Amino acid sequence: MPEQLLTVLKLCLLALLYLFFLRVLRAVWAEVGPLRAASAQPGRAATLAAVAAGPAATAPARKGRSGRGGGSRSSRRQPSVPTRLVVVEPPARAGVEAALAGELTIGRAAGCSLVFDERFVSQVHCRVFVRDGSVFVEDLGSTNGTWVNGARVVGQMPARLGDRVQVGNLVLEVR
Repeated sequence: MPEQLLTVLKLCLLALLYLFFLRVLRAVWAEVGPLRAASAQPGRAATLAAVAAGPAATAPARKGRSGRGGGSRSSRRQPSVPTRLVVVEPPARAGVEAALAGELTIGRAAGCSLVFDERFVSQVHCRVFVRDGSVFVEDLGSTNGTWVNGARVVGQMPARLGDRVQVGNLVLEVR
């Protein structure tokens, strides 16, 4: 083989190695970036959780200040197990809902329980399921991730009444 051809092949191999290395760095940066942003603003996660919970989160505080008795009675009236998953954003899709019985899958694929033909939703994006009276959200290897109240879902993450689940550009509320 001519010496020039070997030199060209070496340079091509070196270029491919650099491209691979840059791709790996980009993937790592995409995974670590949101975690660093969330930890840089520790109050933001609490604010998002309070906003997502809505009036249910502030109702006990108001009752405690009013001086009325019966705090245990109000806690018995409040439902503890969510029964629905409702789309709240974007406005064009608001109101779409599904019952939380067993397991729901969310994605673009026809076999999903909730099918959304959205750009940032993966074919089979995530699943929401009920186990022992609690609701859990699990990302199924989606490209853009699944988020609960602004925190990225890793493994199986619990969701309570009023929590907001973001799938791509869709925001669903647990009710």
